[in-house]
Amino acid sequence: MRIMEVAMEIALPPGILEAVYQHYGFRPTRDAAMSTSVGGIGPLLRERLIAQAEQGLDVIGATLLYQTTWIQSWFDWGQLHLEKRDAARYLRDTLKDTGIELAITMFDGAVVKAHVWQADYGKAKVYFLDAPPITQVVYPSEEDAPPKHPHPNAWAEDIRNRQSWLVGRGSLALAKALGFAPEITVQSETPTFFAHHRLIKDEFQNDPFFAATRYIFNDHTPMEYAHPIWSRDTLAALKVDTSGYIPSAGAGAPGDVDVTRLLIATNEGVFGVAKKHGRVMRAMPSLKEYADKIESITNGVHVGIWQASEYRNAVSLADPDLLKLKRTKKDELLDWVWRHYGLWHTWKEQVADKGVVLWTRRITGYKRIDLLGQLCKDPSLKRQFLETNLVLLIGGRIHQHDDQAQTMIYNLLDLISQDPMLQERVVLLDNFNVWMAPHLFQGADAAIMLADDGREASATGFMKAQLNGGLILATDDGAIPESVVFQGHEKDKQVANGFEVPYFHGHPRVDGLLKAFKQLHQVLLDPAQHAAMVRSALSAEGQVDVGRTVRETLSFYNRIMTLPVNVPPIKQTP
Repeated sequence: MRIMEVAMEIALPPGILEAVYQHYGFRPTRDAAMSTSVGGIGPLLRERLIAQAEQGLDVIGATLLYQTTWIQSWFDWGQLHLEKRDAARYLRDTLKDTGIELAITMFDGAVVKAHVWQADYGKAKVYFLDAPPITQVVYPSEEDAPPKHPHPNAWAEDIRNRQSWLVGRGSLALAKALGFAPEITVQSETPTFFAHHRLIKDEFQNDPFFAATRYIFNDHTPMEYAHPIWSRDTLAALKVDTSGYIPSAGAGAPGDVDVTRLLIATNEGVFGVAKKHGRVMRAMPSLKEYADKIESITNGVHVGIWQASEYRNAVSLADPDLLKLKRTKKDELLDWVWRHYGLWHTWKEQVADKGVVLWTRRITGYKRIDLLGQLCKDPSLKRQFLETNLVLLIGGRIHQHDDQAQTMIYNLLDLISQDPMLQERVVLLDNFNVWMAPHLFQGADAAIMLADDGREASATGFMKAQLNGGLILATDDGAIPESVVFQGHEKDKQVANGFEVPYFHGHPRVDGLLKAFKQLHQVLLDPAQHAAMVRSALSAEGQVDVGRTVRETLSFYNRIMTLPVNVPPIKQTP
């Protein structure tokens, strides 16, 4: 079966990143890693591609090669620094030059040349379309506009549309250049809208090369901004064929189109990335009529990439040896953090006896890093946190236009900069990226996964922790309930491997986070209970392994292949 995955970002494989490191060193490799994985979608698509090929599918990926990436640095005096750096020049020297140059006619008639680079993802291949200045930076905003541009917002919207068009129509041109007629094309998130050949009025719309292609829409973000509404003028400018679109009851202005609804209506298959995420999608007012069409396949992560090799036979270890292994990996992590982040010479000795907890997520409002600011600001809460004997390692990406996230980090940095105890116990890691992340997950005692209710798609970070025996402090969202057993909520013969931060009117609260910290602290003091919970975390491997994801995906593909091409849309419910 021939599969083409199309996405705005696909994280680079370890082999490519190591090649960049050997040639250019640490900082360029970090920057290159950050350019292809702004959020969680980049790494999980990387691993889905690798695993599909491992299970015998003929699979390729199509994405963009971004010229620059935003890096972020924290300073001791409480300052956040954002800076855009070149990344593509290192990758052009490392990726394979296919010699293919695509000429892609844009929606305004301009012809753009896109050079094609290739990387091996195991037995799969991913192709990167390189077309400066359109591919300047992933998810551009007004901060990326040329200096003194009179309308930076309009510029950013135009470039985002051009990137979406480039990766979409470019993937079609690429498939033809390769002679790769996909039986299934997977469109991850709405920016890949233009990869659907029938939806655009251009030379690809009725191209017989794609006559047998079926399309699957894979949503990763249950947030309003990820489900845009396009006006009549935008639809006309982008040459969208809306002839099969049926507005939902109570839709907006006449002629407006909900892009997600249109994709779901015209694609042969749809899936969310966790059971709960599927339920959230089916409950969205604009998608309720398509509820029977929306399935779910829970994301997974690649064991070979994320799990420390020492844990492969952990089931055979006695409890003392298992905890000794955990201690060894934590010591390695503390040494690695100390060396890579320039901490003072006694730091790792000061924290050697403490539990290490990761809070490494994309930094945005609904993932609730603000709770840590609340905890650090209140003297009583801060004292109770310090008594838990835990060290927090904080890392994540901030979008250059996310003022709320930047404010949360500014506030947190201010608090830490004024308190020596917090400086020891809350460490902010510059430029969290997919190349360095395995070191963190392989050594940590626990990981935090918070989100407002229904806002999480899958949250694969907790899966990386579980593969290494890490315990989870989390809200009951995304894929978390599928493999995390919260202490106090065990059923039958289950053993807990996590601690719940409960919702209050759909939001986690700082008191709930503090309680989870205290529960973790007590477990770390009890070797028998700690070992049992580590084993429970490791036992989740069968669920969190991307191999399981791909087996379910293949079954889904086989069902989609039995459907006729271009399923007619569901009519509006009166």
